Amino acid sequence: MSVVDHIIIAVSDLEKASKDYALMLGRAPSWRGMHPGYGSANTLFRLDNCYVELLAADGEGWAGDMVRGVLESQGQSLCALVFGTDDCDGFLENARAQGLEVTDPAVGTGVDDDTGVTRTWQTMHWDRRAARGIFSFCIRHDDLSALKMAEVTGAGPVTAVDHVVVQTKSGDAAKTFFGDQLGIRLALEQDVPAWGGTQLFFRTNSMSVEVLATDKAGDEDRLWGLALKTDDIVATQKRLSDAGVDVSEVREGRKPGTKVCTAKSHVMDVPTLLIEHPKD
Repeated sequence: MSVVDHIIIAVSDLEKASKDYALMLGRAPSWRGMHPGYGSANTLFRLDNCYVELLAADGEGWAGDMVRGVLESQGQSLCALVFGTDDCDGFLENARAQGLEVTDPAVGTGVDDDTGVTRTWQTMHWDRRAARGIFSFCIRHDDLSALKMAEVTGAGPVTAVDHVVVQTKSGDAAKTFFGDQLGIRLALEQDVPAWGGTQLFFRTNSMSVEVLATDKAGDEDRLWGLALKTDDIVATQKRLSDAGVDVSEVREGRKPGTKVCTAKSHVMDVPTLLIEHPKD
């Protein structure tokens, strides 16, 4: 079984994007670094269940080329969904048995610009056509503790990712990729006539990959939006509004007992919902 390790947003101006996202999250960055061999630079925000990466092109390399291509084709947006495992051998055995052609692990290294701390990891890649056009891969961190939690800087901070939304034409292909090949549990499948399709919720590490399967989707799957958790949405909404962030009023969510609001700026054009779940 794999988890959602991190979610990548392609940005054009990393410094501005980092300041905007820190303000929206109510948290300071966990990491700022460069990938000289990849042609990219990044800022990371580690939350309770995964982390969000802002990625910009910086030089020549596959990651820089990917970011430039995303910015040219669709502007700043969600551009990659990265899965994680603690067991490379077990992940590879299951994924390959289910028909996913995965590379052997390759070593990666990063250095924090501010602290000089080094992180190392191993990545396993597959052709993006296996994920119907979504750029994705699997990572194993050698020591995730080297990536500190994003320090809280304001009231009502974002605590975790609640779900990431994927649009597809093929629910069956999503079941094969997320369920069989990546080993993520399909927790719920339901028809949604109002949206003209089917919703599938793949549940892992206290979050969901929410797949909307509809004939209205494009030929390639698309990462569409994010929902982020907060423990106090009234405080979150007030903090954002007071800081000049364009944010809606708090309203009742679709799921009974939830409260939500929508962040409309400082999110790099990613549709972003903020959500508070009822207390246990």
